[in-house]
Amino acid sequence: MVKKYILYNVENEADIELFWQWREKYMLEDIIPNSSEPMSEEDQKWFFSKEYKDTIMEAFYRKKAILRIIFLKENGENIGFAVYVIYHSEDGKCLVVEFCINKGYRNKGIGTEFFRLLKEYTTKEGAKYYSLNVSNEKNKKFWNKIGFYEAGKDEYGNTVYEYR
Repeated sequence: MVKKYILYNVENEADIELFWQWREKYMLEDIIPNSSEPMSEEDQKWFFSKEYKDTIMEAFYRKKAILRIIFLKENGENIGFAVYVIYHSEDGKCLVVEFCINKGYRNKGIGTEFFRLLKEYTTKEGAKYYSLNVSNEKNKKFWNKIGFYEAGKDEYGNTVYEYR
C-alpha cells in the first residue's frame, strides 16, 4: 500500500479533545522523562493546568496570530500532531509550539515528511521562517538534520532554533 500523508486542520470539539489526550500522553511519555534538564514540579503543574489549556484555547479562538492545531494522517489514521502560530507582524515567523509523531511511527522519515508538509502548508498562510525550542538531544538532532540552527535565546533563557 502506498502511504499517503495529509494534514488535517483541527476545528471541532472532538478533534480538540483528541489533541489534548495525545498531548498529555506526549508530555508524560516523551517530554518530561527525556528533557535535557529535569522539568520542575512547578513547570509540570503548569503544562497540565486548566490555566495552560485555557491559554492555548484562547489563542486557538482569537482573530489574529491564531494558534493552529493539525493532525498528520497516514492513509486516514492520525499518526501525529503539530501546533503552530504564524506571526505576520514579525515578518512571517511560524512558531512551532508542539510537533509529535506517535511512537510507533518514529525513525522512519515521517517526521521529516511531516515538517515538509507543514512548511508547504504554512508558506501558503504567509510563513517566511520557522522557530522552536527543543526539549532534548534527540529532538535537537532531528531539527538540526532538517536544517534548523541555534539562533539565540528566548525570554526564558531557552535556546531558540530557526529554519529559514
